Amino acid sequence: MEFQILLLPKDDYWEWVRACKEYVLAYGPNMTHDPHTAARYMAPAQVITFPLFPKGFDEHKDIERWIRQNYTGIRMDPIAASTPLELEEELSRRITSDDRYGQRKKSFYLLWPTDYTVITQAFGANPQIYGRWDMPGHEGLDFRALTNTNIYCSADGEVYRVHTNPKDHPYGLHIRVRHKNGYKTVYAHLRKYFVKTGQRVKAGEIIGKADSTGATAGAHLHMTMKRDGSTKRSETNYPKDIIDPSPFMVWPKRMAKSLDRYGWTPGKCLIGAHGRIGGMLTASDLDQVTTGRLEALFINLSESEDNINHLRRINPSIFLAARLTMEFSDNPVDPATFIGRIDMDVARLYRLGLRYFELHTKPNLQGEGWGRSWKNGEGFGNFFLEVVRNLKARYPDSRIGFPGISIGNQISGWRAGSLQFLEEAEDAISQSDWLGVNCHWADYFSMRSLEGGRSYETYLKRYADKLLIITEFSNPAVGLGATSRGEQYLDYYRMLREEDSIGAAFALGISSKEGYEAIVWDDEKTIASIIGARSY
Repeated sequence: MEFQILLLPKDDYWEWVRACKEYVLAYGPNMTHDPHTAARYMAPAQVITFPLFPKGFDEHKDIERWIRQNYTGIRMDPIAASTPLELEEELSRRITSDDRYGQRKKSFYLLWPTDYTVITQAFGANPQIYGRWDMPGHEGLDFRALTNTNIYCSADGEVYRVHTNPKDHPYGLHIRVRHKNGYKTVYAHLRKYFVKTGQRVKAGEIIGKADSTGATAGAHLHMTMKRDGSTKRSETNYPKDIIDPSPFMVWPKRMAKSLDRYGWTPGKCLIGAHGRIGGMLTASDLDQVTTGRLEALFINLSESEDNINHLRRINPSIFLAARLTMEFSDNPVDPATFIGRIDMDVARLYRLGLRYFELHTKPNLQGEGWGRSWKNGEGFGNFFLEVVRNLKARYPDSRIGFPGISIGNQISGWRAGSLQFLEEAEDAISQSDWLGVNCHWADYFSMRSLEGGRSYETYLKRYADKLLIITEFSNPAVGLGATSRGEQYLDYYRMLREEDSIGAAFALGISSKEGYEAIVWDDEKTIASIIGARSY
């Protein structure tokens, strides 16, 4: 999914809107005349496309500079057009050439060099680190790339150097390519190379595999870009003709996943919910599954055979999953203890046809084992892999997912920072059958923010090769009426419905047992009853 908004001049606004009609039909961006609205829309994941001409946005004068100063990190797509007709002509050209953001119109541009649409360190970042090498900041772009994943050449050119010793250069094993007009690119920290000096290469050609050779702490791709004579001509404040690659990058479309490889065939994000939190389904809960036309359900480990059979009578194709967990807040739990606790339930559910299991929940929280049963993400990853190895030996067709974690920064004594925890657990995540995501928010605005309801966006970028399942989502705000909560959930389902990289999404939940007050609906309505009367 691409998040794009057209920022159009307020004067003659509807003339500008009409000029964008075919482009909007082709790509589906939103439109506004308010720069603040454009800058906040799905920030910072959006692209703001706007006509650029003097006095186009008079109250903000230089609109590019204003966005850059007030809303850092947002991708901008300015178009030199001073009239609606000029804008219409450029947008028409983009539709015809399938060039949504116009990069290919430039005389020189760079295709994305990895399979992951994530930049982990921007050009110019961390000047306090790079000053020791007489650099104003980071001298390139760092792209996410897991060990042994593909590295692609970003533009046509000729290889002029392959550095084959991974230990005697800060870039480790790396490739240097010369392009037209004096441009050069360097691809660093590689594991393997597939080219030789003097070889002609094409844009998009696989030239190597990623790793962490040289002066780096983890696998990624570092790209440096140069243009002959740039330093002498004062076109850059970097030495050695180093320039910023960012303006040349063609931001890729998100990789389309073939979920068939995961045994996942629905072709859409399934509408799901947790059943009864803390207990087995009641007759009322089963009625709600019918009312809400639920397509997926997370059931309790102890769920009865009668209820499972009843669910399949309600919907013969219903997707059922269960979370494998136990009490972690007291004594340390090792893999053998964990397996001993959940094995009988897994055996019973497996016999009843369940195959999808989420192994634990929120392992970066102190109450869920962090700091006691494992010290960090790597420790949990080792725990996860040992449990999976044993369960797969008993239940070979099981599909075991790495669990959703608590999203946010580290809170001393309570939570490990989510991003660091994921990075430390990378090996286990790469070996998991699928990846769970937890999304929570406090109001309608944060439902659409990257820190709230759309926190799954980080996963979509970082784990392009994984089936994602939102194993729980909720707005747990106290005092929020059931109807308001349900309407938010309904909008959330609509937003996810066309996400072809997410298999299912589970609201928390239909009902709950005593002791789970934070999840209880505050009147007789539930999400199932609300969505049952509406399309999604």
